[in-house]
Amino acid sequence: MRPVLLIGLLLASISPAIANDSTATLGTGGLVLIQADAIAMEKEDLFISADRIKVDYVFRNQSDAEQTYLVAFPMPLIEPELYLNSDMNIANRKSDNFMDFNITVAGKVITPQLEMRALSGVIDVTDKLVALGIPLNPLRDETQAAVAALTPEQRKELVQLGAVIEAGAESGPRWTLKASYYWLQSFPANAALDVSHSYVPATGGWFLDASSLENAATLARFCIDDSTKKALRKLISGEHSLGLASQTDYVLTTAANWSGPIGDFRLVVDKGKPGTVVSFCMDGVKKIAPTQFEVRKTDFTPERDLSILFVRKAGSE
Repeated sequence: MRPVLLIGLLLASISPAIANDSTATLGTGGLVLIQADAIAMEKEDLFISADRIKVDYVFRNQSDAEQTYLVAFPMPLIEPELYLNSDMNIANRKSDNFMDFNITVAGKVITPQLEMRALSGVIDVTDKLVALGIPLNPLRDETQAAVAALTPEQRKELVQLGAVIEAGAESGPRWTLKASYYWLQSFPANAALDVSHSYVPATGGWFLDASSLENAATLARFCIDDSTKKALRKLISGEHSLGLASQTDYVLTTAANWSGPIGDFRLVVDKGKPGTVVSFCMDGVKKIAPTQFEVRKTDFTPERDLSILFVRKAGSE
């Protein structure tokens, strides 16, 4: 398949996962590749905390010829109405690289290309915004200023398209930002290739009380078993006591785009502080340090994505 066609197919197919409670988290995951039978994910070493996600891969080209494919990292959708006035923890709202994404290949830092599209519903308004000199990242101060500086006629057109919202004398961006990092990657014939990337997950917080522990959807989403429920009850016991919860999502199922299962899979979840309670859906969990839990699997094919719950006592540092 020609690279240009591959780029078009991939960017058209990217659909970042976002948690149902989107005020609590922006879900994303690992690298995406259009199905390539020659490239296997030999190893994935995944580290997840509330502050940083880091992934180390070993890919192997199983063919006798060098293969070049487009690899991408889809960023989560940014909807400004949801996030501009929230307490969402985003690494750098001022930057197009708002999750501090970085990547190395064979130990060398690479600079991927960034594809950004502005969507109003199903309408792509990217070209209109660019023509008006408006930055595409709706969270930037420069974007707010550029929208405010539009003429009444320019603003009216964008309002009619649903890309800008007006409230009295105030106006602001309303379009959704869809962004993906991508690069063409060569995989040497019959050889392994090390690829690593990391980013800061976007998370928010909410208060958890005793009634939350009776919510069937919450229990199922994070696989909260009886022992974890007991630990959470102890954490939030006492008059007016609450837990401060946060959620980190990670899309594991994109691994199905590579050839075969993940040969050697390792997950480490770090809860940060010993007093924090953590819960997530994965079997074979083993505690390996005061704040770290490990899962190891061989020939692993993920069937569901990860939602990790972190809970600490409200008011604790």
